[in-house]
Amino acid sequence: MARFPITETECGQILSAPKTITADVSWTSKANKSWSACRLDVETDARLSLDIRITVNNDEPSKFSIVLLLNGLHRIRSLCYRGSHENKCTDKLRWNSQLHKHTWSDNCPGGHAYTPSDITGTTLQEVFEQFCKECNIRFLGHFKPLPIQSSLTGV
Repeated sequence: MARFPITETECGQILSAPKTITADVSWTSKANKSWSACRLDVETDARLSLDIRITVNNDEPSKFSIVLLLNGLHRIRSLCYRGSHENKCTDKLRWNSQLHKHTWSDNCPGGHAYTPSDITGTTLQEVFEQFCKECNIRFLGHFKPLPIQSSLTGV
């Protein structure tokens, strides 16, 4: 069996440790122009490489994801707003254009999803701030909105 970079317990320790983002959220277009993206370094006292990546569908701005990555590869926490997929290695639950979160677990590293009850934001910025709070990240930057989005319509 492959050795994963962290255990579920270590992931919990990473999430509970205080972290900070000082950079501004600013957007770049992906190559196909259908998506906009932002990458933010997450500062921590631990010797870890963490970053958050936000990806938003330009044609359907209420469809986006926010991902906390370890070493640029390992999804230790994420949120999909109106995303679709199935849990492959746990309970086979499926989400079709629905809000869900991904957690790191020893049985399904980076992939176990569930429907959260704590996301109440109505804008991308509010949802981002709620995600940061859950991950114990202080966001000190400025959130530059997408030029095409003001609220999460179609929710």
